[in-house]
Amino acid sequence: MLAGCQTSGTTAQPTGTGTSTALTASATATHEAAPATTTAAEPVRADRCTLDQLTASVGRTTGEAGQRHTIVVWTNTSGAACVMDGFGGVDLEGPDDPMGRIYSLPRASAAAESFSLAPDEQAHTTITWLPPQDGPGWTPTTMRVTPPNETRSAQLEWPGSAVLRQDGATHPGTYIGPVSPGAEG
Repeated sequence: MLAGCQTSGTTAQPTGTGTSTALTASATATHEAAPATTTAAEPVRADRCTLDQLTASVGRTTGEAGQRHTIVVWTNTSGAACVMDGFGGVDLEGPDDPMGRIYSLPRASAAAESFSLAPDEQAHTTITWLPPQDGPGWTPTTMRVTPPNETRSAQLEWPGSAVLRQDGATHPGTYIGPVSPGAEG
């Protein structure tokens, strides 16, 4: 019980004279029992979601002219809640191209939120992408999607058509958004 009252990583040791810091904190907590009980009952925070707990799938693709949006859906297939927070990663993979076979998408400038994902609940990431204006463009065949704060990825089939490569652009029109609660935005 005293450990819950400590505010630093050190424990005061009695010196044989006076009152120790631990005893003073205990005496104070005894007189203020209701608040101490309330803060001691905080829920345990779930661990971050890993690929072992999640299944990735492709949601819908929307948009006809200009930017298009493809949804990646994350489903918690484990028996425990986990936390999703931030941005995942998306690498589009396709045929040979002067810029390479892999197009690693940059992150949007949007703010990310942290949320708990209960068993069988879903979250999503939106991939915003530009089709080419002129010419055939580059058509990915697969995408590797990585959950936030994870290093392993899942491979999904690319559901879209040709993409305008903007590997070196300062303000690209193709990017990934933060992970958000719910199946689709």
